Amino acid sequence: MNIDIDNFKVKLSEYADYISEIRVLSAVKIDDVANAEEYSDKLKADFERIGLLGRRCRCILKDDLYPVINSDEPLSMEMIDALQDFCEMLLDPPSGEELDLFLLYEISNRLLKDDSLKYDLNKYAVQLNTHISACYANINRTSRVTVTRDIADHYQRKGLKAAELALGMLYNKSVFLSLSPKGKDALLRAGRFYSALYDTFYHDAPSNKRRYDALCEAISMINDHFYTDNAPEYNWLQQLVRSTEHMGQLTERGNFWGFTEKECLEITKWLDVLKLKRSRDLDKVRALLPDSHYDLIMLRNPYFAGLIDKKTYQEKLLELYHKYSNNKYDMYSVQINLLIPTEYLATLQDEKISLEIQDNLIMIYDRIIEYALSSVNMDAFNYLQEYLIAFLSRFIELPDIMTFEDMGLHCIAALHPPTYVHSRQVASLGKILASHLYDLHPHIFSEDEEFSSMSHEEIMTHMYHCGLCHDFGKLTMIDSIFIYGRDLLDREVDIIKMHSLMGELMLRHYHSTEKYAKAAKQHHIWYDGTGGYPREEGVNERPCLSACILEIADCIDAATDTIGRSYSKGKTLEEVAAEIRKDSGTRYAPFADELLSREDVLDDIRYLLTKGRQDNYKKAYLLLHNVKDRLIRD
Repeated sequence: MNIDIDNFKVKLSEYADYISEIRVLSAVKIDDVANAEEYSDKLKADFERIGLLGRRCRCILKDDLYPVINSDEPLSMEMIDALQDFCEMLLDPPSGEELDLFLLYEISNRLLKDDSLKYDLNKYAVQLNTHISACYANINRTSRVTVTRDIADHYQRKGLKAAELALGMLYNKSVFLSLSPKGKDALLRAGRFYSALYDTFYHDAPSNKRRYDALCEAISMINDHFYTDNAPEYNWLQQLVRSTEHMGQLTERGNFWGFTEKECLEITKWLDVLKLKRSRDLDKVRALLPDSHYDLIMLRNPYFAGLIDKKTYQEKLLELYHKYSNNKYDMYSVQINLLIPTEYLATLQDEKISLEIQDNLIMIYDRIIEYALSSVNMDAFNYLQEYLIAFLSRFIELPDIMTFEDMGLHCIAALHPPTYVHSRQVASLGKILASHLYDLHPHIFSEDEEFSSMSHEEIMTHMYHCGLCHDFGKLTMIDSIFIYGRDLLDREVDIIKMHSLMGELMLRHYHSTEKYAKAAKQHHIWYDGTGGYPREEGVNERPCLSACILEIADCIDAATDTIGRSYSKGKTLEEVAAEIRKDSGTRYAPFADELLSREDVLDDIRYLLTKGRQDNYKKAYLLLHNVKDRLIRD
């Protein structure tokens, strides 16, 4: 390949800068605007900037990067250096937030396929470690989508293969001795970290044993003089602290992975190693592991080892929460603010909710909403999303006080305000379409199983809440939803198409939302069952009536939005209506043609797309602004 390597490096650096800026622009900080009108104007301007940056990114990928990583030609050492530097830019940018993880994996995978990399064992060791990190990041991202494990399993297999190669080099003493400090460092970190590849939302006893054994080996290596003597520049204190920290995290989220009481007792013994080291070198250990997280893992593991009773554990969890919860947004702060409540909720899954516990939950839910909503566009977004999903998986409804629908909407507003506005828009559009359809053809509802027993008012309420909840599945994949800088890769498309199934799964779990689950599942299935998703091969399933209405509403809002989707030029209502009418009877229900031919219907829709949309952005602004105001006053 005849490539100007200096220009290639510049382009890759520009791409990393653009993607980083896009992330910042994807949600407006409330501090930057004075009122709701400025909020929507700023969001519109920022998304127009996103559109420009996205076009630049796509050009860099098309003209510079993809020709290289899609080529079968051997890479020069200069090209390998450039791509490895780019991997580092994506994995560890100045912001601390990993960038474009799917692309990172594709680049790393291409490097490892190149035989020329293997001639330089130091570069090879570094890339194996990078690949393990890339695979872990994508496992963490894709395993939240629990309706399938195929995608997460793909990254796990690839990561474990890289780990096997890295461990082969690590335990081959002659190879290890031949490496530079950087190469040795990469292999030692790989040996410590690869156990995280089993850290998915799926679990089994053999995987638990492999994770535990890997961490035991990493801790024991500290006492192996061959490695400590021949890698004197390596941070062995970090090896100890991180390995024992990861050991303590094995029981995270209410011992989600199911370690036995005997295994948990063994884990507490390993944590005694950390406890001893901390007592001897407190300041250095604190610099690596804050007191808050140390106290949590030292509390949680004895509980699951049977050394602390549940009541004492619950009381001490609340003590830690009051002591350490704060309004910071680094990794450990996010964990404390969201993980401690998750651990507390996990103890209540089979317990009657007393008035005292109810008061504790009200306090926790209120503080989590404040924390999440005040986090918009802050650092540690990946951790915020991960632990919000963990929290929601343990959420307990308090009827008439805090439902899953309430909490889910607040989480959507925190993670991605434009999706919150879209949900409210689809709710309003779905309700008005149902209202007009009822006026024209009430028999469509009376003859439908879903609506036959409902009054007009109940139908309208049902449609509105179906709209509010239709995209709840996106909570698990927001970081895939707002990839604006390039065209989606196949695996990303596959993930996003899972949002309707994830929505169904989440909504069916709670009393307040189970009646909206079917609409959430089916709102992207074509009326005639021949297209859309999710679809079973050979099955043409016709969507329910509420889903048919929602698909029209969803399409109208998404296609006409020029604020939250300004990276894509919005269409006029007339253009969208013509497209829907053309496809009525196939993609859309037959009644779409009649509805969108009537001026009274179009007038109501037009109002919702103008004044209604502005009002919904105002609601988003006030939701975020009021929380910020309350935090300042407190």
